[in-house]
Amino acid sequence: MPRDALTPTEQTLFAELVQQVQTAPPAGTVYTRERDGIHYHYAKIPVGIDRIDRFIGRVGDPDADAKAAELKRGMEQAGERRRLVSMLRRTGLAAPHRTIGATLDAISHAGLFRSGAVLVGTAAYMMSEPLVGRKLPEPTLMTGDLDLATANLALKAEPPERLETIIKRGDPTFEPVLQTRPKEPPSRFRTADGFLLDLITPTRRRSDRNPMPMDELDAGAAPLQYLEWLITDPVATVALWGAGVPINIPQPARFAVHKLILAQKRDAGSRLKRQKDLAQADALIDALQSHDPYALDDALADAAGRGRAGWREPLHRSLIELKRDGIIEQAGI
Repeated sequence: MPRDALTPTEQTLFAELVQQVQTAPPAGTVYTRERDGIHYHYAKIPVGIDRIDRFIGRVGDPDADAKAAELKRGMEQAGERRRLVSMLRRTGLAAPHRTIGATLDAISHAGLFRSGAVLVGTAAYMMSEPLVGRKLPEPTLMTGDLDLATANLALKAEPPERLETIIKRGDPTFEPVLQTRPKEPPSRFRTADGFLLDLITPTRRRSDRNPMPMDELDAGAAPLQYLEWLITDPVATVALWGAGVPINIPQPARFAVHKLILAQKRDAGSRLKRQKDLAQADALIDALQSHDPYALDDALADAAGRGRAGWREPLHRSLIELKRDGIIEQAGI
């Protein structure tokens, strides 16, 4: 077993966490308030670093009492999951820092991942460790931003809210970054300490606006090439923050292949990003070759079959640069 491979115990604990998160009831601190001599249930719902006040119903009403009981049960189970998350973090599994974790929790609570949003970029790479069965090199995990992708420009929160309102529950200092054209919706948000959140979407045609408007979120999304392929059939997983945050990330094999292509598309001024692309792809290739080699072969073959200049040639150049020429023949590309 490689030195950085996840132990069977770590893999079992993570699988248990995912199962618990997927079946967890809503959680909240329930309290009562009297109005005109009548007692009502209310709850404070933890979201990010915030608490949302929610009216439940009249004490004694069967539906309201049942919802209150479910929220209490959810809080108890959330406490158990927090202990599980802490155990997994102590093993050295990559975990998001406070801003990333709290912002993902706010986005998840708003239902955006349930509606098809996919976390991409280095934050998604970080969350892929349990999926590839290996702890990834620490230098490749560092990030100061969060990239949220969606193929659905009608993406909306449940209940409807502006994206800015949602992410402020992760960090109240988030503010939209002004676009070059004043009336365009913001696709980028920045915190007071410089952390960035970018909303992106697949390129559909050369004439796409940048950003593409997302009216339901009062925001925009920057169109990017190759993104549609990256986020096809994403994987549901859990971020190790709080009681566990349900998210979607790209298939690790697609992520690796996407980075191989992207590295060859960077301009001369993006040398450091290019190096990081290759380092992340190389680390995932290493992990996948022992954990899920067929997934890597399939992703490489699928991408290479989509065209020579835009797909196969950059793949070849990156693999040769990483001294992984053997993969080209092995994957039949």
